[in-house]
Amino acid sequence: MKNSVYSLEYIICIIFSLAVFSCADVEKSDIKPNDDIVVESPSTSDSPEETPSEETPEITECILDLSTVKEGETIAINCLLDLEEKTIMLPKNVTLSYDGGDIINGTLNFSNTGLIDGRLLNSSLKIDGDTQLINTEFEFTPSRWAITEGKVNDDVARRNRDILEENMVLIKELGASKFLIENMDAYFNVVEIKSNFRPSQGAISIPADFYLKMSDNTHIRMQPNNFKQPSLLGIFTANNVTIEGGNLYGDRDEHDYSSGGTHEWGHCVNIDGSKNVIIKNITITDAAGDGVNIHDFGHTFDPHYTFSEDVLVTGNKIIRARRNGISITGGKELIIEENELIDSGTSTDKSIGTAPQWAIDIEPVWSNGTKFEIVENVIIRNNTERGSEKGGFINARGHYITYEGNLMESTIAIGETIGSIVRNNTFKNPTKNSKTAILAGMNDPRGHGNERNSDNQVYGNTIIGFDKGIFLQDPEIDLHSNTITNCKSGIQILNSRDSKIRNNTITSNRERSEGIANKVSEYIDNVTITENTIKVVGSPFRFTSVNLEDPQKDFRITIENNDATSTGNNISSFNKIRGFFFKNNLCHNSGIRTVRASSGYISNNTFENGIIIISEGSTDISFTDNIVTGGKCFNENSTDVSNIIKSNNTCDI
Repeated sequence: MKNSVYSLEYIICIIFSLAVFSCADVEKSDIKPNDDIVVESPSTSDSPEETPSEETPEITECILDLSTVKEGETIAINCLLDLEEKTIMLPKNVTLSYDGGDIINGTLNFSNTGLIDGRLLNSSLKIDGDTQLINTEFEFTPSRWAITEGKVNDDVARRNRDILEENMVLIKELGASKFLIENMDAYFNVVEIKSNFRPSQGAISIPADFYLKMSDNTHIRMQPNNFKQPSLLGIFTANNVTIEGGNLYGDRDEHDYSSGGTHEWGHCVNIDGSKNVIIKNITITDAAGDGVNIHDFGHTFDPHYTFSEDVLVTGNKIIRARRNGISITGGKELIIEENELIDSGTSTDKSIGTAPQWAIDIEPVWSNGTKFEIVENVIIRNNTERGSEKGGFINARGHYITYEGNLMESTIAIGETIGSIVRNNTFKNPTKNSKTAILAGMNDPRGHGNERNSDNQVYGNTIIGFDKGIFLQDPEIDLHSNTITNCKSGIQILNSRDSKIRNNTITSNRERSEGIANKVSEYIDNVTITENTIKVVGSPFRFTSVNLEDPQKDFRITIENNDATSTGNNISSFNKIRGFFFKNNLCHNSGIRTVRASSGYISNNTFENGIIIISEGSTDISFTDNIVTGGKCFNENSTDVSNIIKSNNTCDI
């Protein structure tokens, strides 16, 4: 066969002629309004000499005039349609579907309930009129929207912020319920200095009724700045928002702190007076302030005051937040669960941590009797905390807060709170700054039933290896059913009233370890210590220098029905204490000693292999119906005692 060679012009001419005649063969009357029209691109076969490319071929240009589309038609776009900066008016009920093509450089103006596939949208195509997306999920591709990835200058990073935020607004207006980002690694400039403009508005601001879903390959980074209160993602008075997945990065190690001050307000997620919010499965790293900050909009006395309410923060990993992992200064009906909080408040080689430096901090602003914000009804459960600089979880002035099922290396502290619960948490592997597992209550001279402290519980917790297991302070705390192992001191009581310590198990083989004692207490009143099991090396009970002032003359401590063992054969000690009952206790390998103690009632106890020692200054103390075994009985080693009553005691000598 003879080879034929044709010019390029000749081939183009033939193709064009075929296209024209093909279209001419179709009568207009044959096209029905709802027929699908697939816009095919002209193509030529590869010559035999060509090697097929493994790369995806570029989209070929369309030969199509959208201005001729009829009402109700569905157009499948499988080629590149350049609108050449024109505005195309589309009739009613037109659908533009995606079939591998694209539409660029112009405006589509839909008339009455048009539909378009989100995969056709891009930065050069403007959408006007009445239209919605075909699919309720939209996948954002950075390159289609002029996002510049990698390290950039401030102007480009600001443009990135504007592009992403404007896209979210557009996609929401087009009816999508979920905004997906699969692959992106970009910086965003979120510094916005305007009068009455909040950091949550200067951030990449997430609109209401919106679901942002990111993948493990999504990296959103704060452009380094010198602003004192930038936020990366902001939710400002926006309800029904979900943010899921992805990686968020603060600028703590690149931040410019030179203007002075703490610069503690650089948050990665800022929830500001919003409701029905979910923050889920995000990795948040190196916030200059908090990983997540939840607060109200305005103050309680403002007419526009708006709670953050029904917020769920779950499954996130928050790493090296310079201030706190999560801060809550305003909100109600919040759940913080199944998060990992790592190295909160710690310092790095490039930036120093800033107070308070806890993993989770609940701290509404109150001052001089005014409650500027309110925190109520928060559940903090099944979280893992480790490496925090100052402590794990703290509650100062939040009411009805529950901590449960958390795995802790550091302290949980509650104070100035009503109706709060610390239960079923596990504390182990304490960090260098974690001396005490649980700080329960606060020093509150106003006492029982006031508006600051009442009806709090600490129970079911497991504590291993801390210096101190639990500190108990004022007032009205029910501390029960906790298991405290290998601590130097199981439970220590500071100033406290109207509380119960019951059914706890304290065991320790550490040298000089003790069970229940007081620590620098001015007063302890109406505190009952009952039905605890104690096995320690040192003193099962030790109290000193408490209730000595005249206003405390009628204060009382009751210690009863406990099972206490000292493996080191050490006695329980009551030194410089007034007003105590010690009764119905079973003490193994241990006795009791009073020194400068008064108004004491020691009755119906059994001291196995023990002794009763009455030392100098003891006065107005009765010993009745006690049993002492092991060959010893009473030891009165001082004549400086008075009004000591001994009645019906039994000694095995």
